[in-house]
Amino acid sequence: MQTLTPQAMEEEWRKNKLRPVYYFCGEEHALQEAALARLKALFKPNAFDFSVHYAETADMREIAGEAQTAPMLSERRFLVIKRCDKLKKDNARELAAYLENPAPFTSLFIISSKKYEASDQFAKALAQDCALVIFECLNDFEARKFLGQKLETAGCAASDEALETLTELLGTDAGTLAVEAEKIALYHHGVKKPFGASDAVELAGFSKNQNPFDLPNAVCKRDAQAGAVILDKLLAEDAEPLVLLYNVSRTLERLLKVKRLEASGAGSSASYQTGVSPGQYRHLSAAAGAYSEDKLLRGLKRCMETEALLKSSSGRNPALLIRQLVYEILRFK
Repeated sequence: MQTLTPQAMEEEWRKNKLRPVYYFCGEEHALQEAALARLKALFKPNAFDFSVHYAETADMREIAGEAQTAPMLSERRFLVIKRCDKLKKDNARELAAYLENPAPFTSLFIISSKKYEASDQFAKALAQDCALVIFECLNDFEARKFLGQKLETAGCAASDEALETLTELLGTDAGTLAVEAEKIALYHHGVKKPFGASDAVELAGFSKNQNPFDLPNAVCKRDAQAGAVILDKLLAEDAEPLVLLYNVSRTLERLLKVKRLEASGAGSSASYQTGVSPGQYRHLSAAAGAYSEDKLLRGLKRCMETEALLKSSSGRNPALLIRQLVYEILRFK
């Protein structure tokens, strides 16, 4: 088995090199789908020799039989099995058996949203000439580059400050950033000046009178009174509750990461690993002292619970949910 980055895999494809099995795993589903789109663009498989299956309804014996059938109208057959982390045990065993001796004229893509672990049965079963491709979450630097490339492709120039502001407000999820790039391209169409930081703040749902970083700063300072005042002001001006939730959870994630890096003695590389500038890292390092690791983990758990409620049809008041969340996090004992 070979372990490839998505970039190294695409470089192989551009040299017309294909492997019998690719195991995509990791949390960046949007990047996995983008890789499949590039595969189709490069090799242009015909409908007879390209098929997509889903784990919940898959019959691995039938799929293995299809994989072992020579292609009809081209030199290679392409098979895709999505959501492989949901395969039932019998099907998982059948798939693992195929991976040990795959057909040389087929490229099988098995797609999983699970984070890679060394004990993964599919990774362990991959034959020597097969590839494990890990789609890790983008860090801040990678996210800014990804968003910038998407905007450039759409014909929209954006300042470095705008890219930084957008990833601060919206996060580093590739799917979210890709959708945001489409929105920005439409919003900024025909405008000659580059898309700037103030445009980014407005597009993210904040008015010109709002500072979207006030709430994260209150969380860093663990200032419950300031947090309540800032939150009430933002909600009164119709700030998007999910964006506010993300501001809070992202701040907690960074504080937790900094706390762990400080404990490990990461040194000068710590700011890069966190995805922030050295100055921001020093600020976060000082702020992390106000929280224990347990408090940060409990806060992140509450963020996940609140997100589930906001995205469900629970009928709960979004503003009240956000207020309760921030109060609990800043008041945790």
